[in-house]
Amino acid sequence: MNARIALALVTATALSAQAIPSRPEKLEFAPIVFRTPLARELKARLRNGIPVYLAPAGREGTPLVRVSVAWRGGAYLDPRGREGLAKLFGSQLVQGGSAALEAAQLEDRLEAMAATLTSACGETTGSLSLQVLDKDLDAGLELLLQSLTAPAFAQDRLDLAKRQARQAVSRRNDAVTSIASYQFNFLLHGEDHFASREPTSASLDALTREDLKAFHTRVLDPANLVVTVSGSFERKAMLARLDRALGALKPGPGAAAKVPPSTFARKPGIYFTAKDAPQAMVTWAMPGLRRSDPDWHAAYVMNQLLGGPGFTSRLMKTIRSNEGLTYGVYSSLGPGPYWRGDIVGRMQTKNRSVAYALRLALAEMHKLKETAAPVDELKVIQQGIIESFPSQWPGRQAIVTRFAEEALQGWPEDWWADFREKIQAVTPADVQRCARKYLDLDRLVVLVVGKAGEVLPGDPDHPGALRDVAPLPFTELPLRDPQTLQPR
Repeated sequence: MNARIALALVTATALSAQAIPSRPEKLEFAPIVFRTPLARELKARLRNGIPVYLAPAGREGTPLVRVSVAWRGGAYLDPRGREGLAKLFGSQLVQGGSAALEAAQLEDRLEAMAATLTSACGETTGSLSLQVLDKDLDAGLELLLQSLTAPAFAQDRLDLAKRQARQAVSRRNDAVTSIASYQFNFLLHGEDHFASREPTSASLDALTREDLKAFHTRVLDPANLVVTVSGSFERKAMLARLDRALGALKPGPGAAAKVPPSTFARKPGIYFTAKDAPQAMVTWAMPGLRRSDPDWHAAYVMNQLLGGPGFTSRLMKTIRSNEGLTYGVYSSLGPGPYWRGDIVGRMQTKNRSVAYALRLALAEMHKLKETAAPVDELKVIQQGIIESFPSQWPGRQAIVTRFAEEALQGWPEDWWADFREKIQAVTPADVQRCARKYLDLDRLVVLVVGKAGEVLPGDPDHPGALRDVAPLPFTELPLRDPQTLQPR
């Protein structure tokens, strides 16, 4: 096992033996040798069916062990009027102590072992994670098990967490980025989907210890759990330890409910929210696809060419490098684990530059649809994806964590095994076909949050008002009350 993992982690980027060339572009590099880790080689099951991904480091590693229990369940399970429950549950699983140890006692025990125990819960999943010296592994696992199975959710810690959450709610309208975040979710998912429902003052006030206990009961079932272990341990002995602890968990209420898809009928258009700020936040989206779609790899390359990370994308070259309008402009293609993903773009720019920068972005999308990308340009993008791929698997902990996330989201096991070969096979015609299919500007939703007096008329040096950027309906959205999220 160690040999397989070690082989998977090897990247050879050293320069081949050569004299120093006259120019940087003449440098020659040895090919990258990297074997994609395979989940099936690291996977085992406990006696109650909980899947476990184990990546032992062997004797050459540091004397640390990292154990994480991840679960399916998150904010999508929050009852209406109890928004914020999953997030508070995630933090209080550890911070609220356990039935065996009060919160302060638990912190003292962890400190004495130089160990950490943390927990968090997001929109669809959560996790409880332990890092401990290998000599203290049994004691650390006992603390993890206490927090997982018998959390105390101490009232004073819960009250403190609620006060901090209320402060965050009250600051919701302070920045264009946080305003854009909630407004965009309402535009994409409507008023009723969990993706747009956020904590309010009233929902936080309503939350009680009993709500956290009920949430705990709902997700603590072997059918919802995935365990990962990395670091200094022996595989067989670790499996025996985990079987004695987590393998003994009895079935609870069963698997958590499925994540509800977003079925909201969006209204394409240009939306604007007024907020006095030095820079405006610009966000746009159009329907994409799921990672399981046959077009995925070609669409992925198309998006990287349009607005991928780094300085080689067309949006970055045009809007930042050529025009100097922003520090960064990006587009991303969501994998869509529970419903179709979106192609989402973002940038911040001066208020008066918004309309001009948006016109430049839309022009780049038109170019991708009208003209096939040059082979040389596409090759740079493909090689960038392929050569950066090993960095997505930076170590044993990252590898097993990724496999756990993939399992919880229901992706096919070892989907990544031929990722690079499929990226390499994408042609200019594939990219153009996907651009024509997915860069559908008639279905575009654009949101701008910024200073009305400067954003709406646009830049006098590049005339054109925001409402005229594209032939789409224009709507002004009022700020919402930060405490209630109701429109003002």
